[in-house]
Amino acid sequence: MPTSQYLKFVAAVPEDSEFEHPPGAALMRRLATELTAAGWNIINDMDNWRDCGWFIVCRRGSSELEVVVGQIPSEEWVLEVSPRRMPGFISSLFSNIPSATASDVYELALAVHRALSILQYLGSPQWRWDGLPDEKHSTSEPRAA
Repeated sequence: MPTSQYLKFVAAVPEDSEFEHPPGAALMRRLATELTAAGWNIINDMDNWRDCGWFIVCRRGSSELEVVVGQIPSEEWVLEVSPRRMPGFISSLFSNIPSATASDVYELALAVHRALSILQYLGSPQWRWDGLPDEKHSTSEPRAA
């Protein structure tokens, strides 16, 4: 079963007035605003993700997902949309389920794509399920699982 959607894209993102490091705080701040306008509830303040990017947690209905973004060389960025919780093997034996379905991931990926387009941060988009996008294994828009 597909789990996460990954996006690689190009964007010139201005420096954030509050956070110098890691890059991308301004992008995540504006993305969160657009996702809220699109009907997603952001249930946390954006937070530093492993000192190399930013993440937010989005909820709609009973589904909870994470959006993580980080910069790679120059003006390239990588973004992931994934369930907030994925049970491991043992946990799944006790009927624990992921916090979001592949359909939920796809719907949030579509909202992210639209938001980044509106913000004019979506240059050369490459989407892929469960792996880093590249020229051979990607699409220009998110695809359903």
